[in-house]
Amino acid sequence: MVRMRCGEEPAPIGKRMGECIVSLRGWHPALAQAELSALFPNGRVKPLASPRLARLTCLEDAPELSISSGIEAIFSNGMNLQWAGEDALLKHIEEHLETYPNDGSTCAVSAWKHGEGIEGCSRTNLAGKVGGILSRMGASIDLESPESTFGILLDGLAQTVTFGWLKDGLKGDSSIERRATQRPFFKPVSLEPRLARLAVNLACGPLSAGACVDPMTGTGGFTIEAILSGRNAIGIDLDEAMIRGAKKNLEWAGSQLNPFVQGDATNIRDALPDTGTILFAGVVLDPPYGRNSHGSMDHQDLLQKTLESARDVVDGGLVLILPSEPRSEQLDHPLAVDERPSLKHYAWETIEMMLNETGWCYQNAWYVSVHGSLGRVIVSATTAPQD
Repeated sequence: MVRMRCGEEPAPIGKRMGECIVSLRGWHPALAQAELSALFPNGRVKPLASPRLARLTCLEDAPELSISSGIEAIFSNGMNLQWAGEDALLKHIEEHLETYPNDGSTCAVSAWKHGEGIEGCSRTNLAGKVGGILSRMGASIDLESPESTFGILLDGLAQTVTFGWLKDGLKGDSSIERRATQRPFFKPVSLEPRLARLAVNLACGPLSAGACVDPMTGTGGFTIEAILSGRNAIGIDLDEAMIRGAKKNLEWAGSQLNPFVQGDATNIRDALPDTGTILFAGVVLDPPYGRNSHGSMDHQDLLQKTLESARDVVDGGLVLILPSEPRSEQLDHPLAVDERPSLKHYAWETIEMMLNETGWCYQNAWYVSVHGSLGRVIVSATTAPQD
């Protein structure tokens, strides 16, 4: 039984809203910006001059902050200023610390850069001087295991400085610990976890919006990332061996849940377990090709029927990943029509026609390099109104 998503759940009563500045990872800032906007809809994300920075208004303890693939750091009540020299910057930081003082916990200062940083500004010296300001204000400095961290980010592209207390410190990339090549069940076509996580978030939006359906789960990458994010998810595959392997991979990743079912991507509704109402917020698709394909349908028929099947159970978002010819990286904005690379198995007109015919509205596309002779295009779409 499937219930369509008809709206977002309201914010919990009594929760505090806060403003922060979000620093994004550099592997694909444009995709990270899109993921952030999907996780925090309704205009609460305001991009700044640098493609790796955005101002965000959200619940202070919003769980989406911890599940994003693209977030590098979160500056609570952060400031973003144009570089005007070290003396001016230190004055602004001191005023900021008077307004938002250390809460009595041990602390440290962390300074880092995006790109080339800012000429004439030493991160080490700057961090030391800000540490001196904190000491004079009575803060206890602990460089080894601080309980809180004051962050300073020098952005070379925009020539800006962002600073403020970091929420949960600098975020390491946990996907490194879950590399697809380290899983017990691995296929060369497996997506890297950070891209799989981002695709799930882009398709499904806020955690409150509903579950993720992964109708061609393969080795389970999308479903694993959805489950580890705290989402409900269903992973479907026609091949029983893939289902067994995906289960092993999820166990290896630390979850004892069993969200995988054997079934046909072209009939998702029939494949769903009979466990009651499931509200699906989005669908993620990385269709198989060549020797990694299954069934007797050709590529176009398989994709068209899967898109129809997904639209039958989802009222929300779609992320479709397609192999493409290589092109130069485009990391700071979605692909314009004349920037899109040729797809390996389709014409762009065919993809757009299929989306339209199956009830999806094309939104944007981004390019991700795989190697010298292969790329991937990440296509985002949303459900079109149905009669």
